[in-house]
Amino acid sequence: MSEKTKKLLDEMQRKRGYVYPPYELLAKTDPDFLEAYNKIWELIMPRKRIFPEKIKEIFYTVAIASRNPSDKNALKNHMRRALEMGATKEEMVEALQCAFLPNGALTMLYGMNTLMEVLKEKE
Repeated sequence: MSEKTKKLLDEMQRKRGYVYPPYELLAKTDPDFLEAYNKIWELIMPRKRIFPEKIKEIFYTVAIASRNPSDKNALKNHMRRALEMGATKEEMVEALQCAFLPNGALTMLYGMNTLMEVLKEKE
């Protein structure tokens, strides 16, 4: 892995608070793709436009809960970031309630269980 790629992974860890193992594989096998992927992330998440990053992390939480509620690592990472950026427990609960209509009660409940785990970690 090149020094440039290591620096990219370190920067991703610093800005996001996590680096998934697939990112490390991409860094080794296709660092140009990882760099492009990260640029897109930077255009969406930390960039100041209409929604603050806290709200974007709440969106991510609902999107992950809706798309694949069993992706607990991603769900927890985005919940943690939303809370670190000032999201309240009540905002997170309401966001997960929004996943109920398109995806059903089990998606909402799985998200709520995951949120309870994240909140317990913070105690």
